[in-house]
Amino acid sequence: TVDRGSSPFLTNIAVCCNGKFVTSAQGDGLIIATPTGSTAYSLAAGGSMVHPDVPGILLTPICTQSLSFRPIIFPDSVTLKLEIPVEFPNTASVSFDGKHPLTLKKGWSVTVSNSKWPIP
Repeated sequence: TVDRGSSPFLTNIAVCCNGKFVTSAQGDGLIIATPTGSTAYSLAAGGSMVHPDVPGILLTPICTQSLSFRPIIFPDSVTLKLEIPVEFPNTASVSFDGKHPLTLKKGWSVTVSNSKWPIP
């Protein structure tokens, strides 16, 4: 999850897929999940229900400030980059399964991709 952390302000996250800009998400954050990981959290935020045999990466906005940004299911072959724009005045937070949050400063990013060595 990339979110606003302890900040009371909205976060702004630029989303790129395979190096191409997709959208800028302004809101409480984004949930990144797989069909078998973090799906309950994604579903609670309005994300799609995905069968475990469907290879994909789920991207679900958390309380976004845009009516046009809806959950997206990407093929698991893509690389997603979630970046905090340098012009954005606040920081964000990244956590994995809700544990050990780290601060993301302006210009920092998180890259998400499928492992070359998946667990069977």
